[in-house]
Amino acid sequence: MKMKKLEIKLGQLLSSLSYALDIAENRYFDHSRRTAYIAYCIADELGLKEEDIIDVYYSALIHDIGMAGQMAKYSVLEIHSDPELKKEHCLYGYRIIDKLPIKRDIKEYILYHHEEWQGTGPFGLRGDEIPLGSQIIILADYFELFFVREMKRGVEYYNTESARKWLKEYRGKLSSDILCDALLSATEREKFWLDLMSNNMNQVLRMIEPGKNISIDIYGLHKISEAFSMLIDAKSRFTYEHSKGISNITGKFATYLGYDPIMVEKLIIAADLHDIGKFVVPLDILEKPGKLDSTEYSIIKSHAYYTKLILKQVEGLEDIAEWAGNHHEKLNGKGYPEKLDERVLTREDQIIAFADIYQALTEDRPYREGMAPKEAIDIMAGMVKKGELCGSLLSDFKQLVL
Repeated sequence: MKMKKLEIKLGQLLSSLSYALDIAENRYFDHSRRTAYIAYCIADELGLKEEDIIDVYYSALIHDIGMAGQMAKYSVLEIHSDPELKKEHCLYGYRIIDKLPIKRDIKEYILYHHEEWQGTGPFGLRGDEIPLGSQIIILADYFELFFVREMKRGVEYYNTESARKWLKEYRGKLSSDILCDALLSATEREKFWLDLMSNNMNQVLRMIEPGKNISIDIYGLHKISEAFSMLIDAKSRFTYEHSKGISNITGKFATYLGYDPIMVEKLIIAADLHDIGKFVVPLDILEKPGKLDSTEYSIIKSHAYYTKLILKQVEGLEDIAEWAGNHHEKLNGKGYPEKLDERVLTREDQIIAFADIYQALTEDRPYREGMAPKEAIDIMAGMVKKGELCGSLLSDFKQLVL
């Protein structure tokens, strides 16, 4: 089957990945996307060129990428209140971002997004030594976290005067007068506050999204999916290189089955991202050594739902979202989360499922050691007898792994 070269909008993809970060364990819902909106408003008030506004907006969407993976055990407030954790989270985020096919400026904005105007940030940059994009992001970040969120808990409604009082405390310390004035000017519009409401955020970002015509091809997308698969796997020591193993198996299996190179790439991307929904699953459930209770099992099963929800936000990823999100569905309709069956499930869905099941059986888990390949295949043969997996595909799969 011939596939045309895939291109998707970078802004949509980063917004989708930002959503994944925002729903993760120990995170505040919509923090990254609200921060991106506030940063966009500051950059716009400053009269920056469209290209620079785009860079600031994209940077802010994923500024907290360094809070995922190995840093997921810490809360947002813990990281913001500990100088060492701030630095570690910035460096970790930069190492991940450095693998992505995005501009060097964006990478530097994220590395230095905790630098304070007075020079008390983790890297000690002061004043205009700090990249302007980083200056904008830290002000937007703190305003969202310590003003917008705190105001929501109180009785006082958002208004310019209360924002003015908050900014007075941070002038010349966290941020420059110029940036504080730009943010203050943005708060004078009622629209600013209404846009920040959770039920408006998705639509607002779609409307303001700068650089709507900026696209990346499938190979750029593959680099991004690889980076996020590292974050997914790094959350738990028991899932270390789980997604990498599945994408390796998927690539070999798809090639063996005769798919063209573009289709192989798409399936590998689906494999990379199949567990992105696990960002929402608490670490103590992922690493529980004993049997999960019914509530814990429901939580861990929800990851497949969130995988599809996250990826479906990007136009052009509809089929990848299906393959990734259907990896726990069964041909007999007894899988989850949608109980799809052989009338709906595709061979591509099954390819990801085969790779996931085999990798899970052959790797160590909290409650058991990994199985030998033949033992894993025997279990999968039992699943074929139950009507869960495709028998002819298993015959092909055996040729690949035994």
